[in-house]
Amino acid sequence: MGIETEKKGFEDIKAEYNHLYETDVIRDEDRAYRWFAGVVYKETVPAARILDIACGAGFFLRELAAASPGGNVSLTGIDISDKAIELARKECPGADYRISVAETLCFSDCYFDAVTCLGSLEHFIDIPNSLKEMNRVIRPGGRVFILVPNMFWYKDILAVLLSGDKRTRNQTHEKFATRRDWMQLIEASGLAILKTIKYNGIAKSALKQAVKDLVVPLNLSYHFLFVCTKKD
Repeated sequence: MGIETEKKGFEDIKAEYNHLYETDVIRDEDRAYRWFAGVVYKETVPAARILDIACGAGFFLRELAAASPGGNVSLTGIDISDKAIELARKECPGADYRISVAETLCFSDCYFDAVTCLGSLEHFIDIPNSLKEMNRVIRPGGRVFILVPNMFWYKDILAVLLSGDKRTRNQTHEKFATRRDWMQLIEASGLAILKTIKYNGIAKSALKQAVKDLVVPLNLSYHFLFVCTKKD
């Protein structure tokens, strides 16, 4: 399933991400993080405890804190990179942080109301076990939000057509898959997918965003955002 680059170990990946966060911090547009935060709070009731897996420099946690209804949400972020955690503590100082990998989460069963993993699952060494850990720490009725890349993004298809290669990325250890492949992986972990939302970035212009939402089909979208819960 999907395309995978060279196999690496945890220490290799940690070193790579430490270098990235020292030289070229990984981040999306702030408006994208605000959009994701809105989705989390819309889909999760209540959302008192939220875990962000591979939290990076804390930009999304900052938006979760800002958008929290009542301002009393408990936020936790984990990342393999200690350099990323250093930045996150400055960006969102009210959250709790752990240097950890998704494959072995150091939290009790059914502890969180929401778990988010945005644009990171595809970089993990053991994706199936990471998904099982997300399923373990989410409470019954809670929500798990997983954003993953599409193997057949329409811009990659155009790039291959014109140049023979896909668009470049700034991270080397990465998996790509179709929507159905991702769904099968997620459901095998014990999670049930409630809905799939297409993600093609969040435009500055509401009109441009409406056009993208209308024109780009789900199966050719840049990423898929899966909203999941525990299976009964």
